Amino acid sequence: MYHVAIIALLNMEITLYSFLAKIILRLNPFTRFKVMCRGYSEDLENFTELVWDDDKHLDFFDRVTYPNFQLWLR
Repeated sequence: MYHVAIIALLNMEITLYSFLAKIILRLNPFTRFKVMCRGYSEDLENFTELVWDDDKHLDFFDRVTYPNFQLWLR
C-alpha cells in the first residue's frame, strides 16, 4: 500500500504560469522536472516537453498559441 502511494506522489503534473515555466526551464538542473507545453507545433491536444537550448526563444506569454504549461515531476 505504501509503495503505491509513493509512486502516485512521484508522477505529479502541476499547472504553471508562463513566467514560472520559463524560469524553471532556464534554471532546471534536474532531469526529473519536465516543463511541458500544450500547443507546441500546433498540437493542441497533447503536451510536448520543452528543452531550454531548443525553446529559449519561445514566446511564453502568447496564451493563444501556447495556452497551457505544466511541470511534470517524474
